[in-house]
Amino acid sequence: MRTHNSRKLVATASKDYTFRLWDFRETIQSVAVFQGHNDAVTSVVFSSTHHIISGSDDRTVKVWDLRNMRSPISALRLDSAVNRLAVHQQQNLVAIPHDNRHIAVFDLRGMRALTRLPRTNDRCHRRMVCAAAWIPEHNSNNLISCGIDRQIIGWKIPTKINA
Repeated sequence: MRTHNSRKLVATASKDYTFRLWDFRETIQSVAVFQGHNDAVTSVVFSSTHHIISGSDDRTVKVWDLRNMRSPISALRLDSAVNRLAVHQQQNLVAIPHDNRHIAVFDLRGMRALTRLPRTNDRCHRRMVCAAAWIPEHNSNNLISCGIDRQIIGWKIPTKINA
C-alpha cells in the first residue's frame, strides 16, 4: 500500500494479479482496478503526479498513466520476481529489489537501465532482497536495501545521475 504525495489517493497491491486505486477525498471508494500482470502484484508506488508503477511476481515492472488507466505506458521484463519498489522522486529513478539477490536501478525517463547492484562480493545480500528505500535528499543517489538474510545494506549508486 502506498499513498500519493499530493492527492488523497492510495494504491494497494493484490495477489489476484491486480492493484487498486482508492480515492479518500470524501467517501472511501475504489476508483480503478488495474489489470495487466500474470501473477501477484507485490508492489505499487506513485512516481509522479500522473504515473504509478507496479511490480509483480510475473517478473515485470509496469508504468501506468493515472489519466488513462487502461494499459501500461511502458513495461520492463526482468529475470526475477519483483519486491517492494522504491522511487526517487527528484532523480526519476526506480530501484527494483529482486528475489534473486539483485537490485536493478532504472531511469524512469525512457526506462533505461542504470545499474545492477552486485551480488557476488562480501558486501551483498545472500538471499532475496525484500525492499529498498532512497535516502531522502534531493541530489543523493544513496539507497538502502534489506533482505530476507537479515541484512540492511547502504549503497552509493555508482552511475552519475543527471537531474
